[in-house]
Amino acid sequence: MKSAKVAILGGSFDPLHLGHLFLLHCAVSMTDYRSFILIPAKVSNFKQDNSPKASDQDRLNMISLALEDYKDLYPEDKDVDITVSDIELVRGGVSYTSDTIKQLKEELGQDVQLGLIMGDDHIKSLDRWHEFEYLRDNVQFLICRRYGSVEVWNDLPAGVDYLKLEPSETAPQSSSAIRENRDGNMGYLPRRVAEYVKQKNLYT
Repeated sequence: MKSAKVAILGGSFDPLHLGHLFLLHCAVSMTDYRSFILIPAKVSNFKQDNSPKASDQDRLNMISLALEDYKDLYPEDKDVDITVSDIELVRGGVSYTSDTIKQLKEELGQDVQLGLIMGDDHIKSLDRWHEFEYLRDNVQFLICRRYGSVEVWNDLPAGVDYLKLEPSETAPQSSSAIRENRDGNMGYLPRRVAEYVKQKNLYT
């Protein structure tokens, strides 16, 4: 991957749902980034007491399937490079975003501009992220409105380099809702992912 600008979308992806793909689409369609990496966490910093329910391999498989669904959902986004990385799974332990940024800079070059895709629901906790000052100084936050509120923008920490992505639609889907009531919220999942979840009998 030789782009000078690379955006990453991280998370537990337990499971990956339509809201995740919507965030990715917002970044693709509303920024000039053209290279994207999806990175599943081994253990999220804010979920250290709740390891993913699905295995690492199942989550990787679901991400790959979801990217196939992405092509069907957003055929206009064909001129972008979207890949999956297992660097946090391989590294093990708690998956700190700052460690991932440092590793990507080593692999891609210190001059690469890294964007971090996130929903606006994370704004209030942003300054509590591990090594927040490092992240503030080394990434551009691509923040997509998910729940319709405009007040959260006032909570952005000072000095953050960010792009405000405000689509006309919102994406309220959540992985926790799927885990808590899989059959009732199956519609939150991309088609191929839903089929995989049923086939593997996940989240029951």
